[in-house]
Amino acid sequence: MDRYRISPITLLGIAPLLLAQPPEEKPEPVIATFKGTRLYNFHTSETPAHRHLEFRVAHRFGDLRQGYANFFGIDAGATVRISLGYGVLPWAEIGLERTGAGKWWNGYTKLRLLRQTAPRGMPISLTYIGMAFLTEATDPLRYRVLSDRWEYLHQLLIARKFSRRFSVLMGAAWLHQNMSLTPQALNDWLWALGGLRFKLFSRVTLIAEGALPLWKNALSSSAPFPNYHIPWSIGTEIETGGHVFQLGLTSAAGLSENQVLLTDRPLLRLGFNISRIFSLQGGPTYGKRE
Repeated sequence: MDRYRISPITLLGIAPLLLAQPPEEKPEPVIATFKGTRLYNFHTSETPAHRHLEFRVAHRFGDLRQGYANFFGIDAGATVRISLGYGVLPWAEIGLERTGAGKWWNGYTKLRLLRQTAPRGMPISLTYIGMAFLTEATDPLRYRVLSDRWEYLHQLLIARKFSRRFSVLMGAAWLHQNMSLTPQALNDWLWALGGLRFKLFSRVTLIAEGALPLWKNALSSSAPFPNYHIPWSIGTEIETGGHVFQLGLTSAAGLSENQVLLTDRPLLRLGFNISRIFSLQGGPTYGKRE
């Protein structure tokens, strides 16, 4: 039995190892909650990296329900939106966009107020987006002075990445129009936003989004403005290395956010987005893929 006897000196040596607790993992920022700065029509919680420029082109075709006679809306031509966004800080983006339909210009500021961390710490990401829209369209009945042409949109987004494959986005949007659509219509509109991302393969992701109007949405003699429909989109997102390509189907009537949110007729439109990130300081344009 003596061969199994452990000396006091040996016990003193191994005691600290037996009693030691494993070190706690340091909370780290969660990356790639969404692959890009847009889900399809709407913003995500992401911003370009510091000193990186994102160039984005969006196309939307005609109504899919036109059938083969108009080649499912493609023969009707495409409305186009061109966007430039720049990461002025690791948590802030500014951008400028032009939308052909409605001749809208808009600028925006996007701020990442909170960022999710793992394995503990901050459970969500919180992002604010402020946008100002100006139209060049000529409508003397509605736009009498320059100030009538301005609209403003504020969004607050909450996002969480639940796993390597699955992320969810929720939020609210408030649109103010200096000139209402009709004398009886509202100047201010409010929506609840939602979106999700599910990763199928290393470079292929499913995406979906929608916006729910938060007002009495019915035609009547006292409120004769259009019966607005819920704008929704579904699609797939493909990362090609340098570009992110999105192919989708949407019910939205326009391309800029103020048009998309105020969708006044049900549509089915095919479309696609292409985005490219450029580094203005050298080095890789994309971080670790997740």
